[in-house]
Amino acid sequence: MASGLEGQLNVNAAIAISVLTALVSLAFFPVKTNADEVEPEIDPNSFLTYQPYEPPATWSSDFKVIKAMWFARITGESLQNRLDSFYETQADLYDSYRFRMLHGRPKMLRAIARHISPSNSGRKTGITWVDLACGTGANVENFATNVKDGKFGKIYLVDLCQPLCQVAKRERAEKYNSKKEIVHVVHGDVTDFNLKGLPEPGTVDLVTISYSLVMIPDWPKALEQAKRLLKPKTGIFAVCDFTVVPDQQAPWSRAFWKRTFEKDHVFLNADHLPTLQANFDELESNYGFGALPYTPAALQAAYYYFVGRNK
Repeated sequence: MASGLEGQLNVNAAIAISVLTALVSLAFFPVKTNADEVEPEIDPNSFLTYQPYEPPATWSSDFKVIKAMWFARITGESLQNRLDSFYETQADLYDSYRFRMLHGRPKMLRAIARHISPSNSGRKTGITWVDLACGTGANVENFATNVKDGKFGKIYLVDLCQPLCQVAKRERAEKYNSKKEIVHVVHGDVTDFNLKGLPEPGTVDLVTISYSLVMIPDWPKALEQAKRLLKPKTGIFAVCDFTVVPDQQAPWSRAFWKRTFEKDHVFLNADHLPTLQANFDELESNYGFGALPYTPAALQAAYYYFVGRNK
């Protein structure tokens, strides 16, 4: 009798878990998604060659990052002070954790490799690239071979966070500037049109903003900065970031992710992609969904990527 009752309880528990899983899925899984669409191949004769960058992580390093992300005491009245206080304990471990949650970044970088085609002069002197709100400048590693073979003439890594700039100097500038100065780390506000250290307006081949537009209060001005720096007609602008997608996410999912990210002063905004599409000639864009490390598969955050040409 006891075993029969126990078996019934197990069946009931299984049913309850199934129902709960279904409810969670309905709340958080995307209603529809284009994430499974086949991504175009990169032409083997393209000017740039994308390569994955997956720095190693340990349970210990992941724990330190998660602790900082969820329990860091963010202080300061200015944006720079808040960024510094948030990242100072995790800057050295920043990349080893985040590459597993930034699902739109490799898609954006591969799209850049598919679409960028510099002029004859650009092929000789190398591409000028400005990575705005760059964090540690890890995007450089995805084109490491091209940096070494001279396909980039100048790379400007710009960020407001001092701890992340220090990592960028150590891991990118010191690494790639052994023969000549290619990588320049610029500490400052990406919305400052008078920021010292930036190249002249209208001279840049490529501008990127990777998973940081949601942290810039005056994000339209960051887009203006990109447009101002890029060469007219030919300059490439690429962005990827977390977002919310009203027609692809259930309301509960949108509310959950908005509130979760706002805790760390990250503000998801469905207007980003439409604004990019209105202000630049679109070459490629898409939405997608992806899980974060150590979170249930049902909790998939939305992201987008966009690659366009300056008008």
